[in-house]
This record gives sequence, C-alpha cells and structure tokens, in this order.
Amino acid sequence: MTAWHKRTIEERNLLNPAFCAVILWLLSKGYRTEANAMTESQNQLPLTLAFVGSSFVLRGQTRCTLPTTVRTSLPSWVYEYPLHRSAVAKGVEVLRPYMREAIMFGVQQDFLILDGTTLIANSTARSRINKYLKQTTPEIQECAKRAEFVGRWLIKNGTPSTVLSLLGIQP
Repeated sequence: MTAWHKRTIEERNLLNPAFCAVILWLLSKGYRTEANAMTESQNQLPLTLAFVGSSFVLRGQTRCTLPTTVRTSLPSWVYEYPLHRSAVAKGVEVLRPYMREAIMFGVQQDFLILDGTTLIANSTARSRINKYLKQTTPEIQECAKRAEFVGRWLIKNGTPSTVLSLLGIQP
C-alpha cells in the first residue's frame, strides 16, 4: 500500500479509508436487510462480495448503469453491459488494497465487525454514518444509496461463487 503522503489527490479523496468503510457498512446493511426479508440463514456480507460490491459502487460509470430494482437479475445486467462486467472484475483487483485498509479502519472505529470471512454493519454506528452522510455532497450520497442497493442486489443473485462466476472473477 502506498504511504498516505505519496498518494495522489484523487486517491486521498475518493479512496480514503473512512469513506470506503462507510460504503462497506452500507453494502453490509443492504445485504443483511435483504437476507432477513428473504429469511436467509446467512445474512452477513461475505468478504468476497464486499470487494465486488465496492467495485460496482466506486466506479461512477458502472454505478450509473445499475438497475433500479433488485428484481433485475445480475445475468441480465451482465448481458446488457458486458464492458462494465469486465470493469467490475478489474475494479475488484485494483480496489483490493483500499478495501482492506477500509475494513481495518471500520473495525478500529467500531462500525464494522469482521466475523471470520464476513462483514457485519455494526448497528450502533448508524447515527454516526447518517450524520456523516447528511453533511456530504450529492455524489457521496448517491454512492451511499447505491451501496445499500448493491448489497441487497447481490444476495438476490445467488451464492458468492455464482456472483463471482457471472462477473468472470476468480476467487
């Protein structure tokens, strides 16, 4: 990982650990919400899907192509946006060190819980997250809204291995 002072302005602004940890918190929250609605026994966000979800959300061009409803299947989206499929796969690889840093930050700040190979949005952090989001720009708020959606959408599209396979990502 590049030392903080050696990172570009874009890296410091867009991929800082606090912002990325908020995105992971919202992904996890969305995943859990939809899992509970579906009465799924596994309602914690698998780490593999945390990396995939953040790739969907943090790339603006991909974020804009996301469906508006969780009823839209991932295979349909992949068929409609084949270039974005490969961008998501590449994004997982590129964002990996930033997301690892964000996970550590979120755990240290007590708003993410790392439970083996899953992430849990600590509900006690809800007010801090909401306060942060109220003070941000519309683009950050859009990222937050889409992160929660992507968490909900990913669980609707099968097991983590199915999602990875549909996106052409090797575990």
